[in-house]
Amino acid sequence: MDSAYFSAMAVLANTGFTPLVVALAIGVPSALLYGVELGVIIANFGHFRSSFFVLVIVRGICSLVNYGFSFFAHRFGRIGLFLPLYLRLPRLVLALLLFVGYYSFHVENLLTAFLLLNRFTSVLIPMNYEKFWRRSLPFFLALSFILPLPFTAPILGFDMFIHVQSDNVTFTLDDHKTANEINSSEFAAWSAILFGVICLLINLATLFVYKLCRCQNAGLQNDASSKIERKMTIYTVFTFFGQLIFAIFMVFVYVTASNFFDEQNNRYSYAQKWLNISLEMDDLLFIANINQYPWVSDMATVAIPAWLLLWASSKMREILAEKFNKLTSHLKQQNIGSIQLKKSKNKVQPAAKNVVG
Repeated sequence: MDSAYFSAMAVLANTGFTPLVVALAIGVPSALLYGVELGVIIANFGHFRSSFFVLVIVRGICSLVNYGFSFFAHRFGRIGLFLPLYLRLPRLVLALLLFVGYYSFHVENLLTAFLLLNRFTSVLIPMNYEKFWRRSLPFFLALSFILPLPFTAPILGFDMFIHVQSDNVTFTLDDHKTANEINSSEFAAWSAILFGVICLLINLATLFVYKLCRCQNAGLQNDASSKIERKMTIYTVFTFFGQLIFAIFMVFVYVTASNFFDEQNNRYSYAQKWLNISLEMDDLLFIANINQYPWVSDMATVAIPAWLLLWASSKMREILAEKFNKLTSHLKQQNIGSIQLKKSKNKVQPAAKNVVG
């Protein structure tokens, strides 16, 4: 391959700190906003009582949990933070960190697919879709959490270790591969492809049905309700593209990860096999890719859903504005009270001096 390309990859591989800073700038405010939004939905569920928002809540909680775990599973390692502590962690703890990342990836993909299905039914049967989802929602939620388990639970049995990189500072989670071991990254890659195909078909079906039924359903919903449904659909489609970006990224990670063994029991990757490159070059590609994980993940699973939800839900903006106004009013009153208290103290002190004199 072109030497300029590998030079660029070398730069990306050796700049693990910059992507982490970018991820913090994207992820922290977005995660805070997402958490506040989920809290608003839960606290005011009477205003958000629908199957759509239940799916939003569940996916949002899953995304935020994964966001928190990602610091321990990946981000600290990219800057070599707490390496002595990680080297003393039990194998099961390391396996749990890896498990949460893969498990959340699959659960979020399934929930995104069900959100798209929810929007499809809202277009197909606008007057009855909520009744359908009220009955089937527990099944879809259970399926989202149970279906990934056979492919991710074996991770908890991996012989995990801390793979310290050549700089003796940064590190990644790794395991001693065995012949019968499930390939988690391979399953993630194939499921990402399947997820993309299925969700794309649902999107196309939604667009087709929307155009077909637009005239038929024109009088069934008022303008305000129709606008809300349209915004929720746009929100779902764009969050799907966020998940799709992350899914494609996982495919790239899988292609560059050296998960396979040749006849001499040497590890290799698909990138080595397809591009005819050395193991060192492949490691360079893998590190360059994995360094981008924080900001790609934060953008796809936290930032896009959080900020789009703020745009899509007028009720959310209304409640947040009301809370913000109450908070600022309370702070102003406290500030005025503290100023008045200081003034009263300043008036009392000279009088006390005169009495003493």
